[in-house]
Order: sequence, then structure tokens, then C-alpha cells
Amino acid sequence: MRASGNNAVAGLENEVLIRAMECGDVPQAAAMEREYFGEPWSEQGFLEALEAPHAMFLSAMWGEELVGYCGIYLSFDEGEITNVAVRRDCRGRGIGRRLLEELQRRTLALEVHVLFLEVRVSNENAIRLYESCGFMETGLRRNFYRNPVEDAKLMKLDQ
Repeated sequence: MRASGNNAVAGLENEVLIRAMECGDVPQAAAMEREYFGEPWSEQGFLEALEAPHAMFLSAMWGEELVGYCGIYLSFDEGEITNVAVRRDCRGRGIGRRLLEELQRRTLALEVHVLFLEVRVSNENAIRLYESCGFMETGLRRNFYRNPVEDAKLMKLDQ
């Protein structure tokens, strides 16, 4: 495993490969979930999603290391983004944007024209990323998140 820290990951954005998530990525994804989210997905949850025909998950790989991932559930011409995460020491390097752009490209190829997501109202970095990718606020879900309790901003992208 590569050492973490700003110096260790300098220039990694040029080395990151975005690809379909594989079963071997799941332990790292579940570890990131436990570290970053109050209600994390389990390894079993990821494995079940990978087998679901209406789900798509992408991994951002730096060599053998998972440095980010995102997922979406599809229903006809709509998709709901379920997870977006980038490893803390790799943030601010365009990996989240690349994941979202690839997700948009792949869903558009499947004729999915509307994407939805929820994001914590306090997650200003994520909100800025989503807005810069074309998502617009459409509403608010009161007390949507637990651990800690917080409202969710609803966002939508017409593509």
C-alpha cells in the first residue's frame, strides 16, 4: 500500500483509473464508508448492489488502492446516486468530479436522463462539486440523516 499524506499523493490525479467496481474493491469501500458516514454501507450491501442489474458502481483506483467510488440505482430514465466518496488524503484533486462525469457518461449511454441525490446540508464541498457538475437544488428533507441528525438537500440533474 502506498503511504498516505499530501506528498505521497502528489500528482495521483493523472494516475487514477475510473472503472466499474469489482468485488475486490468492496473491503476498501466499506472501510471508507465506516470512516466517513454515520450510516455506512456494509460489505454485504456493496456486494448485493454489485449483483443488482439496476445498479452501477464505479471505483477510482490508484494502482491497487481504492481512492474513491460512487454508486447509482437506475429506474427507467432516472437514477438515484447513493454514494460518492473520495479518500480524505486524495480530496481536492478532481477525483470526485471524474467519478461523477464518468457516471453521467455511462448513465446517459443507457438513456438515463435525470439524476437525483441527497447531500447533508453541512457538506459544502460536496454541494459545490454537485453544483459545478450541473446539479440544482430541488428541495429539502428534514432530519433525513441520523448519526448525527441533519437535513438533506435534494439535488437534480437533467442530462
